[in-house]
Amino acid sequence: MNAQGSSRTVLFDVGGVLVDTHPDPQAIAELFGDGSRCLTTLVDQAMWTHRGDYDAGLSDRDFWDRIAGDCGHPEPTSALLKQLVALDTSRMETANEEALGLVRRLRHQGVRVGILSNTPYPVAKAIRHSEWGSLFDFFAFSCHYGVCKPSRGIYRDVLVRLNVPHEDVVFIDDRRENVRAAELLGVQGIVWKGVEDAEARLKELGVLL
Repeated sequence: MNAQGSSRTVLFDVGGVLVDTHPDPQAIAELFGDGSRCLTTLVDQAMWTHRGDYDAGLSDRDFWDRIAGDCGHPEPTSALLKQLVALDTSRMETANEEALGLVRRLRHQGVRVGILSNTPYPVAKAIRHSEWGSLFDFFAFSCHYGVCKPSRGIYRDVLVRLNVPHEDVVFIDDRRENVRAAELLGVQGIVWKGVEDAEARLKELGVLL
C-alpha cells in the first residue's frame, strides 16, 4: 500500500532502531593492518570523534584520513578507502526484522513511514538501495542538510517537506535528546526501547490500531 497521501506519518531513526549493528572498530583496525587491542581502542575513539562531521557531509576520504591520522597511520590508499566505506555500508544490508514488521503494520493501516537519520552519504545511498529501504515513503539524511540531530534545522526542514500538521507526525529514535528536539517543534516523540514498547506507544497515540 502506498501511504504517501496520509497525514499520519511515523519517522524512524536507523542506527539503534531499524539496524542493530554499529561500526566495528576491530574490523576497521584489521583493515589498517593491525587488529591489536591498542589500535582498536584508538580507532573507536577517533571514529566517534569525527562521525558527527561525517554524518553532516564530510567526504569519505577526509573522514577516514582523520581516523588514520589520529591512529598514527598514513592517509588511506584508494583501495583501502574503498574497503573501509564498503565495510561501513555493509551494515545496512540487514535490518531488524521485528522493527520492519512494525513498519509494515503501519503501512498496512495507511500510515506514511519515513526515515530521519544522522547518516553519511554512502550509508544513505546503501539504505535507499537496500531491499528493506523500499518500505519507506520518505527519507531525510543529515548528510544532505549539513547538520545532525538534535539540531532543530533538520527537523524544521523535514516538517516543511512533509507538509502535514506537526501533531500528526511521530518520531522514533533511541536517543532521548533527538526525540526531545522533535517534541519541542510539536512532533509526537517515542524513545525506542524495542518493538513492543513502540507499538504500545503508537496505539496510545492513536496512530496504530
